[in-house]
Amino acid sequence: MSDAAHSDDSGALARRWGRVVGPLLFAAILLWPNLGLDALQRRAAAVTALVATLWLTQAIPLGAASLIPVALLPLLGVLNAREAAAVYMDDLVLLFLGAFIVALGLERWGVHKRMALFLVAHIGTRPRRLVLGFVAATAFVSMWINNTAATLMMFPIGLAVIATVSGEDVALRKRTTPFATALLIGIAYGASIGGMATPVGTAPNQVFLGQMHTLFPQSPQIGFAKWIIGWLPIVVVFVVGAWLILTRIALRVEDGDTLAADAIAEQRAKLGPMGRGEKMMAVVFGVTALLWVTREDMNLDQMTIPGWAGAFAHLQAFGVAGKTAAEFTRYATDATVAVAMAVLCFALPVDRKRGVYLLDWETAAKMPWDVLLLFGGGFCLAKGFQASGLDRWFGAVLAPALADRPAWQVVGIVVTVMTIATEFTSNVAITTLTLPVLAQTAVAGHFDPLLLMAPATIAASSGFALPVATPPNTIVFGSRLVPMGSMMRAGLALDALGIVLITFGFHFWVRHIWPIASSLPDWALAH
Repeated sequence: MSDAAHSDDSGALARRWGRVVGPLLFAAILLWPNLGLDALQRRAAAVTALVATLWLTQAIPLGAASLIPVALLPLLGVLNAREAAAVYMDDLVLLFLGAFIVALGLERWGVHKRMALFLVAHIGTRPRRLVLGFVAATAFVSMWINNTAATLMMFPIGLAVIATVSGEDVALRKRTTPFATALLIGIAYGASIGGMATPVGTAPNQVFLGQMHTLFPQSPQIGFAKWIIGWLPIVVVFVVGAWLILTRIALRVEDGDTLAADAIAEQRAKLGPMGRGEKMMAVVFGVTALLWVTREDMNLDQMTIPGWAGAFAHLQAFGVAGKTAAEFTRYATDATVAVAMAVLCFALPVDRKRGVYLLDWETAAKMPWDVLLLFGGGFCLAKGFQASGLDRWFGAVLAPALADRPAWQVVGIVVTVMTIATEFTSNVAITTLTLPVLAQTAVAGHFDPLLLMAPATIAASSGFALPVATPPNTIVFGSRLVPMGSMMRAGLALDALGIVLITFGFHFWVRHIWPIASSLPDWALAH
């Protein structure tokens, strides 16, 4: 039997099992006695188990499985229908929608092809080296902008590199290659890992800083420099570890030359000069990235670089009675930028006489709509956790497990729990829900809240095994070139590496850089 046939048989078997196991888990959690959950918590947990099983086994299409929460959570009384439906058009989902459209524009005009050939020419054509280059480059970009935006910027370039190195359009093939899979997964992992290195790199980091200020107003500020000195060395090791797992362990990427340098140069020459559409799309792409990067203030320790959203807030407040600029600072988000730039693409003429515009709906319709539903399903489950009190139940279970343990074990438990939890829920949602619980647990246990909250925040970005774990995972999985089994093998190995790196890196390095004591500090006594 061929590998392809074996893979098809294995996938069919997994789907059959998923259709049986998912409903059985759902029924068991609802009906099994003495689980320690109340009625609403049982219902939220049952829906989560059902959807997670269907996602994992692909027993039904991912988009269809992602719609289950919006149907079952209201029917079971966990959320009302309006609350459940609203999260499927959450601000973050609209960010993906707009960014996907811009990315499709890059593909339409071949901008990504030119960028990819430039990258291949300067990094080299050895497959393993290319994978390392993409993991490291995406991680660096993700240090400064949203990890989702970083993935969306690198993703079309990665597809073009794969096609160039392979000498064909892999998107049209029925089977992918270890190199293509490793490179695409590497983009997702690099985006998640890189965001850990700076306060602005990923949304959980920003949630953590905001909650620290809200819960503990007297706590010492964690500036940009202190954060990057603490976490950047760990991120560097993480990037190298991810590369080794992707090319040597989970996937076997051959390291022979696949395309000669002169062939790359020849293909670059064939592109010729940039046309009007390509130039316009490159400008739109650059402006979009620039607006994302500069939207919010960037705090560089003793210096703050103001973002355009703050200045724009004064314009928004102009002439509005009873409103100040401060009230408008959160009105414009990354989603606002993405949607505005996407719509602009449909209005910019490339050839007005022929009726050619930068984007048309035929191109935009290629959007992976099931991926957007996947995001919405994850957000809906997270909201069900909060509404049912399942998050508080997890907090109550966690507190006794941390009592009377050495600090490194406490950190290890928190990191492990968060890594597992973020595989199934939005990392932003789980961070938002969990940090107050951990803060209360720390104060009750008489140790520094940072001892739990800081590593938990970093671990929230380290769910690598499932497509729904993080937006970068979902984006590359939407390419249809990343098999579920490959992502799981690489992701579970990287999850394990992350647990070890974050636990011991935090305990032996970050704690001394910030610094963080074991006992309850004075600034937390007023909590």
